[in-house]
Amino acid sequence: MKYALSLVVLVATLSFAGSAFSGGCAETFSIKGYTKVWVYMFGAENSDPANSFRGYNWTTFQARLNDNIYACLGTHFKTWSGNKAVQVADVFLNMNIIPELSVKAGQFRVPIGWAFNCSGGGIYFLDRAYYTTTTEFKNFSGRDIGVQLHGQFDMVGLDVGIFNGTGAYTDADTSTNKKIAALLTVDATDWLTFAGGVSMIGQPKHDETVEIVPDSFVVVTVEEWSATGINAYALVDYPLSETADLIFQGEFLQAGYAGPEVISGEWEAGMTYNALLGVNIGLNNSFLTGIMPAVRYESLSPYEFVVVGADAAEDNITVIDGCLNCYLTAKNDIQIGVRNVSYEDADMDGYMDMYLGWRMNF
Repeated sequence: MKYALSLVVLVATLSFAGSAFSGGCAETFSIKGYTKVWVYMFGAENSDPANSFRGYNWTTFQARLNDNIYACLGTHFKTWSGNKAVQVADVFLNMNIIPELSVKAGQFRVPIGWAFNCSGGGIYFLDRAYYTTTTEFKNFSGRDIGVQLHGQFDMVGLDVGIFNGTGAYTDADTSTNKKIAALLTVDATDWLTFAGGVSMIGQPKHDETVEIVPDSFVVVTVEEWSATGINAYALVDYPLSETADLIFQGEFLQAGYAGPEVISGEWEAGMTYNALLGVNIGLNNSFLTGIMPAVRYESLSPYEFVVVGADAAEDNITVIDGCLNCYLTAKNDIQIGVRNVSYEDADMDGYMDMYLGWRMNF
C-alpha cells in the first residue's frame, strides 16, 4: 500500500511540474503520462490474495532537439512487481524528414495490435484487452528495438518498421526476431478510422540449452522458422448529440505459430477478436463532468498443436469487461468495473474479478 500512496504523491508532483513549464522550456521539454490506483477483488476460487491495493504510473519525457528531431523516454512503475524500481520502456529518436514523412529509431511498440498501442490513459477499463497478456499475440506486437517510417498523406497513414527482436530493457521482446511490421490506417471520416496490418517474425536455425532434469542439460538444435500475424481494427466515435458520443472499437488478430514445423501434426494459428461498445455522456450542473459506461466482449483461441487424425482441443476463452467511468474532470476518472473470464474447457472454472480505481492523466 505504501508504494501505491507514494505513487499518488509522485504523479501529483509531476503534474504540477509539467504545468509549471513556460516560454522556451515548454517548447523544448515536456512531461506527460498517467497514474492509477485501485482495489482489485479476485474472483477465482481459493484466490490468494483475495484482494489487493495496487498502483501504476506511466511517465513520458520528451525533449525537442531542434525543429525536426525530438527524443522520447517512457518509464513505468508498478507497485506489485518484485522489482520496485522505475523501469525504462520506450527510448527513441523521431525525425521529421518532410512534413509527410518521419522516421523513428530505438525501442518502442511495434505498430500491430490496437489494444497494445492505444494510450493507457484513455482506455475505458482498468486493463487492456485480455489478449495482450498472452504469449502468442505478444510475439507479433509488444515492444521491440527497430527503425520505423511513418507517412501521413491526407487521411491515409502508413507505418513500416524493421525490428531485431532484442532489447536492452525489461519490456523488450527477446523471444523472437521480428523481421518487419506494416500498418495502413485510414481516417475515413471525422468519426471513423479503420486499419489493417501485418507482422512477420522468425528465428534462424540455432542451438538451445535445455534442462531435462535438475542440473542436467542438453543442447538441442531448433530448425529455422517464420510466422505471420494479421491485424485489422475499426474505431468509431460518433456524435449522437451535443453531449453524447457513441464509442465502438472492433479488432481482429491472427497469430501464426511461432516455432518450427512438426511432422506428426500441424500447428493451428491463434485468433482473437474483441468489440467494445459505450456511450460517452457529458453532464451539466453535476459534480461529475461526464460518465462513460462501456462493455467489451472478447473471444480468444490460442494456437495449438493438432496431431494428425485428432480433433482440435476445446480451449477457447471468452472475456467480458464492463466498466462505468465517472469523470470528476476531463483528466480525473473513477472506474468501477468487472472482468468475467470463462473457458470452453469444462474442466476449467471461470471467474469474475471486480475493481474500484482512480486514474489521473497529466
